[in-house]
Amino acid sequence: MSKYFEIRWHGRGGQGAVTGAKSLAECVQGTGQTVVAFPEYGPERRGAPVRAYNRFCKEHIRIHTPVTVPDVVIVIDASLLTLPMVKEGILEHTIFLVNIEKTPDQVRKILGIENRVITIPANELSEKLFGRAIPNSAMLGAFAMACPNIISLEVLLREATHVFSELVGADLVEKNLQAIQLGHDNSHAG
Repeated sequence: MSKYFEIRWHGRGGQGAVTGAKSLAECVQGTGQTVVAFPEYGPERRGAPVRAYNRFCKEHIRIHTPVTVPDVVIVIDASLLTLPMVKEGILEHTIFLVNIEKTPDQVRKILGIENRVITIPANELSEKLFGRAIPNSAMLGAFAMACPNIISLEVLLREATHVFSELVGADLVEKNLQAIQLGHDNSHAG
């Protein structure tokens, strides 16, 4: 068992997987943990598959290699579910957070796994708030629902206020906080 808590994000260029990983790392860092967040790009173009990684630990993190045995797999683009890379290195305890409007049982069937799956209609939620699909903040809320031992919703909202206020205007900070809350409240676990 690794001393690290590790997350692998799957998305497509321009969907926010890298931004989501970095934002989550900054929020978790506010809890006093040591964090690492970094991307892995294939072809650097919009729409190409992208992976991003998080690693959390109470001690100093000395490795900066891709996550090969994830505790959580976050899938921002459901069209990637059929690719073998999404299931690489998973163990029985690996949790899947998937941006999709299907049930956890339907996603388990697509993946051919028995793991815990949490689905969240993050695109739908973000389109209502932002007028377009920006799923990463809703996915952060789903993460807090799935892994409150890493970061609770209350702490995530507090830390995200600081993180987003350095990146966007006040109106978008509030919308991102709403997206986190909606992501948390509209997650379907199974």
